[in-house]
Amino acid sequence: MPSYQLMQITRTLLIFLLLMPLAACDFINNLTNAAKTSTTDTTKTKTEEQPIEELSFAAAPYTAWMPWFLAKEEETYTTYQDKYRVNINFVTSDYADTIEQYISGTVDAVAITNIDAIAKLVKEDVESDVVLIMSASNGNDAILLPANANTNIRGKTIGFVEFSSRHYLLDRYLVRYQIDFNDVKLSNMAEANLPNALLNGEVYGIVTSNPNVERLVRAQQANVLFDSRQISNEILDLIVIRREKLIKQPGFAQALLAIWFTTMERLQGNRRGPTLDKLAQLAGLSREEYDRQMQTVLLNDTPTKALSAMRDRRSMTRAMRHIRYFIQRHDLIGKEAESYTEWVSFPGRTPALLHYNGQALQDFVAPPKGNI
Repeated sequence: MPSYQLMQITRTLLIFLLLMPLAACDFINNLTNAAKTSTTDTTKTKTEEQPIEELSFAAAPYTAWMPWFLAKEEETYTTYQDKYRVNINFVTSDYADTIEQYISGTVDAVAITNIDAIAKLVKEDVESDVVLIMSASNGNDAILLPANANTNIRGKTIGFVEFSSRHYLLDRYLVRYQIDFNDVKLSNMAEANLPNALLNGEVYGIVTSNPNVERLVRAQQANVLFDSRQISNEILDLIVIRREKLIKQPGFAQALLAIWFTTMERLQGNRRGPTLDKLAQLAGLSREEYDRQMQTVLLNDTPTKALSAMRDRRSMTRAMRHIRYFIQRHDLIGKEAESYTEWVSFPGRTPALLHYNGQALQDFVAPPKGNI
């Protein structure tokens, strides 16, 4: 065979050998892409076939909780109905009633403070999961005395809502400044009646929260003796879900998280001003009043910040030592416990009656493959 023909055959063979792996790769890629498309379509079909479950969520009209009311007004709750297969009915009432509705099972989720979550939900043996720490009180709760009053409260009468987060704040003050509990007279009264009780001299001081704190101090009718800035990260605002509902429909937590963070996004950049105007209007406050009151809470306004708060076991463990003392001193749940872990558990632990469940936030930040 002539040498030039041999060279031509050799060259053709080499080209064939070089192209064959590329063709094989394209074939494999096509198969992989087809499989991914099939999986995505199957997942989508399965999601669409899931029935939409009717669930309910209750929140009282507190300053820091107004984003839930804005979401209702702007129909954000329905935005995630198809994605998470839940139709959330938003319910509002006074704070005590929302908790009673949750305990009775009338609603499936509620906005509540960490103090009340233990004192009321654990007491009633309602298995609940904390899926979001919305905020921490940072001056929102305070002990107020009349302007120019003597700061010595020994022998004086203090008004507050008994066994609430404000009662807890008073106990923390007494312990910190070594004032015997019996040296202070206590008067249990409705939150709405506290300002008049202080101004009329019915009580020497009150323990209250916003809007009462901001209005009384702003009008120079009262001074702050002690507030929640001095016990940072101890009074928290939570979203809790009945555990059986969360297990049955994990999309419930995802939808609530999506609603919260969608509204929080509006507090960034150019939309912040108009959003605050709407929140103030819903709260029945001027924009200036609302701004001042919002400065007294530390919002977890991004998923990563909220997840970090949920995982801050050191801070929560430290706070729980004080909370446990408060709960046991007043016999609020009627249960003896060697450790608070019999009542409360944190992420990664076996769930107690009240469990801080970080999985919902983790899945929201980094959704598992194939999940909604």
